[in-house]
Amino acid sequence: MHIRRRLTALLATTLVAGAVSLVGAAAPASAATATRIVGGTDGKGWIYAGSYQTQPGVPVYGDSLSLSINVETDAGEQVYDGTLTVQRQLPGKDWTTVRTATSAYLYDSIKAVGNANYRVLYSGSGDYSPTSAGVASKVQRKLTVKNTGTRRVVLTGKVTPKYHGKAIVFKKHGKKWKKFKAVRTNKKSRFSTPLPAPRKGRFYWRVELPSSKTFATTRTGTFYTYSY
Repeated sequence: MHIRRRLTALLATTLVAGAVSLVGAAAPASAATATRIVGGTDGKGWIYAGSYQTQPGVPVYGDSLSLSINVETDAGEQVYDGTLTVQRQLPGKDWTTVRTATSAYLYDSIKAVGNANYRVLYSGSGDYSPTSAGVASKVQRKLTVKNTGTRRVVLTGKVTPKYHGKAIVFKKHGKKWKKFKAVRTNKKSRFSTPLPAPRKGRFYWRVELPSSKTFATTRTGTFYTYSY
């Protein structure tokens, strides 16, 4: 009887050890495929400004920023499953969602509202891992100018959005631009100042607003005064 108990105990131990060995040999789950954010328009990033410009330099307040977003694997295979979230962060502010998509591609547009960081978040899916991409965008204020004088040139300007500060008028001398004067905007973000005109030829001008945390340097195109 004593011998049988020892054999039974030995057999039970062997079976348990075998069971543990089988569990440990199970194959691991396959890893999700890595993904990346890419632009959906040839030669463009996933967010970009249009080619038409009303002012030289960076995009202007109110301009459209195009979103052209695809997700693909490292092998270049486009991914369709999952969702996209586009977010914007203005200086000193939290991230806010500006666009979403229920698939892994998005073609849309948003308005430029100031200097900002943008990011797109891909949720991932059962077969594909999540990913994200980010970019910083500079934006200038909208600055329009026109002549409101009759017998002489009176330069009148309007700034959008609301701006209370200096507008700097530059005059071109040869190939260089030199500061001519600085004028301040009023409560309606407008300014006005007379400009001279030569008896012969033309004087060339432009107006600038200094940069800040919220907007890049703002600049008009070149314009000129003349006499007739």
